[in-house]
Amino acid sequence: MPRSDVHRVSPEGVANAADVLARAFQDDPLQKYTFPDEDERRRVSPAHFRAALEYGLAFGMVNAVPGSGAIVALPPGQTEVTLERAEQGGLTRLPELIGADAAGRYLGVMSAAGPMHGRHAAMPHWYVMVLGVDPEAQGTGIGQALLSSVFAEADPTRLPVYLETTQPSNIAFYGHMGFAVVEQFRDPVSGLDVWGFLRPPREVVAVVEPTRRPRPRRRYQPKR
Repeated sequence: MPRSDVHRVSPEGVANAADVLARAFQDDPLQKYTFPDEDERRRVSPAHFRAALEYGLAFGMVNAVPGSGAIVALPPGQTEVTLERAEQGGLTRLPELIGADAAGRYLGVMSAAGPMHGRHAAMPHWYVMVLGVDPEAQGTGIGQALLSSVFAEADPTRLPVYLETTQPSNIAFYGHMGFAVVEQFRDPVSGLDVWGFLRPPREVVAVVEPTRRPRPRRRYQPKR
């Protein structure tokens, strides 16, 4: 049964979801590389994730368990972050939101790892752009519920789901959720490892009620 506390995020809920993602990624390797100073990372990360959430609202689906976790997923046809979409969704404002140096570090890694996405998910698919759970809520099924909300969109049309991570501790979790590692890329500048994952399409099996045979009718036999 899907969790009832997974909700679509409205524009009014972006700030709360951004704070949750900032806490979730405080110790993430890419986020630590983007903001080497811990205090700066804690202070500026919400603005970083606000940009991703607003992009998701413009071009995809943003779900959350309020105060505990959030996910940004892009549907088929919207999975490539083009310059035009980045401008419309606000991603081109990253340098002014988080600083030019931080934006350069982050975008450098993402640009280097970008071709991996195209190599392994050239077909129509869903792309999990961001998924994070507050450290205090990890291990309670929230990450599974958020991913399942994307599977609920992908599975009826038998579409795969693609995502990346730089966090080695996520590998087992994604494997448990049906993903397989399709490539491990090492960024030559940052030295970060980026893992690409693909969850193959799933067959949706309809539940069919067993056919009940009609009970034979007893013929009326008049008494003699």
